[in-house]
Amino acid sequence: MELWYSENHTDNVRFSIKMNRQLFSCESDFQRIDIYDSYEFGRILILDGFLMVTEKDEFIYHEMITHVPMAVNPAIENILLIGAGDGGAVRELCRYETNKNIDMVEIDKAV
Repeated sequence: MELWYSENHTDNVRFSIKMNRQLFSCESDFQRIDIYDSYEFGRILILDGFLMVTEKDEFIYHEMITHVPMAVNPAIENILLIGAGDGGAVRELCRYETNKNIDMVEIDKAV
């Protein structure tokens, strides 16, 4: 039996990825969390049925949300991230030597 993840966007648009296997699944106090291993995208984080990030292309999202603001003000010393439970933004921010403190607040400890 094949395992597929499909995200329906409209009646005419559906995004689907063939999965190798499910690695993790739980229902937290805030959302359903699923992690899959896929053939093309590596590990995939899905929250409440919506694809959040894939191992293959997560860098595109995380680099854009960190390097663009840091390019505008590279001397930032204290950073507050709200959300960002997958850790990719923190990883990118750690590349800057000017950072003295990075606080990350994630409402869902299960993420």
